[in-house]
Amino acid sequence: MNKMLKGLLVSLLAVSAAQVDAHTNKTFLLPRSQGVQLPMQYTTFHELVGRKAEDKFGGNFAVTGFYSHSANESETAEYFLVKDKSKITLNALSTAAAGNVGGLTSAGNDVDLFYIIHNRDRTDVQAAAEAGTTTIALDPEHSFYGVRFDYHQDLDKILKGLYLCASLPIVHVENDPELSVVSNGTLPAANLAAGADTSLKNNLEKYFRGEFENTQANNLQAKLTNAKIVSSDETGVADIDIALGYKFLNKEKYHAALAIAVTIPTGDEADGVTMFEALVGNGKHFGLGGDFCAGARVWGDMDHNIKVMLKMKYRYLFENSEKRTLGIKGRNFGQYFLLGKRDAAGAKQLIPAANVTTLNVDVTPGSQFDGVLAFAYNNGGFCFDLGYNMYFREDEDVELKDTFETGLYTIAARSADTANAFANPIVAANNITDGNAAAGAASILSKDSLDLGTASTPSQFTHTIFTALGFTFKEWDNPLMLGVGGKYEFASENSALDMWGIWAKLGIGF
Repeated sequence: MNKMLKGLLVSLLAVSAAQVDAHTNKTFLLPRSQGVQLPMQYTTFHELVGRKAEDKFGGNFAVTGFYSHSANESETAEYFLVKDKSKITLNALSTAAAGNVGGLTSAGNDVDLFYIIHNRDRTDVQAAAEAGTTTIALDPEHSFYGVRFDYHQDLDKILKGLYLCASLPIVHVENDPELSVVSNGTLPAANLAAGADTSLKNNLEKYFRGEFENTQANNLQAKLTNAKIVSSDETGVADIDIALGYKFLNKEKYHAALAIAVTIPTGDEADGVTMFEALVGNGKHFGLGGDFCAGARVWGDMDHNIKVMLKMKYRYLFENSEKRTLGIKGRNFGQYFLLGKRDAAGAKQLIPAANVTTLNVDVTPGSQFDGVLAFAYNNGGFCFDLGYNMYFREDEDVELKDTFETGLYTIAARSADTANAFANPIVAANNITDGNAAAGAASILSKDSLDLGTASTPSQFTHTIFTALGFTFKEWDNPLMLGVGGKYEFASENSALDMWGIWAKLGIGF
């Protein structure tokens, strides 16, 4: 309860202390839900809902087609890569930095390449020469399109001022990290299966797509099965939102109302298969909260006027179990490092860490706020809206649900020989230390080694400017409303996405 009240207070204060912040080395991002879009929902439709219809059923229905696309993708790249970079260097360690083990890197090198693609029996000088200059970059794109249905029903026959409203968006979501690998390096043929492609660029691309597998005896390496850097898409209902409200003020020139509301999750929950996972809805979290709306005519008469409008929605999103990829503390890009598994005997494949650290977690998003302040110019049936939208979502609380056995896995040294088993128990030997025994224990994974923070979406705070143009045939027995609109949303930190969007709307009152 304290967490809920704290979140609500922060939301209503408009997060005035929010600062521009950059997040990096993350494995998961949940963008703003496609259904939580007040500008799209509210514009022009408010004139249809606000009409006087004492002799009618009191229903108002709107269908809105929409499309949105991300902007400023470099900041999202910095979120998923390391060291606040949209392009990182994956080279071998220099000889001078040979004591840096377990994936720690030397100056000018962001991630040691050969903790990702195994390269046994190569000296640092040889490995550096073979790696050449290798970089990877991301240019992540997020887009969605679909149709939403909004319904508002007056319930004056039950109680004067009572109303019910509901929203149901059907969306198609596409996420594409747009991985780019640049390398002039090669892998030694002796470290690969006979006839294998030695191009480092090709093999890295295959690795991140989950297609690279090495069957050479001393360098056995399994395919990546989770956190793959590939495009993904999903289609579904982005949650159903229902509110029951009461207009406690309902005068000719002004009105105000309060509502209790629920969000019924109908979308997807994370499965950890891809890094920038396409999800419909809010991650399948049930929401409970309330709405407030108010409006006033500040100039003019019934037909020709200017109105100011305020609409706010608060939801507390409750815990749900999801599967997310956890990082490894102290290891940039640790989810892509290769692990050895403890066993008494036998040859062992090296396993990408994400295959092991993609686990069931309990996720509590907490507070979510969506608010609109807008002006509407009306002249007869013509309506022009211009306004500001603020969106806030609290940082997620992520807790491990699965068990994780200490000492079962270790970060494999580049010199690890997979023809020999990792010891049972795992000890500080050449398989895990790259010659530095003191660091061997630090490479052995335990529950405390898992970095849950990498799998948590930080708080999101965005600002949107929007406008819409519409016309309502008010004199018809069943008034018809037509409208178009657009928005641009910009974020205060890279845990949220800059987005632009457009929509077209058709509504009817009866």
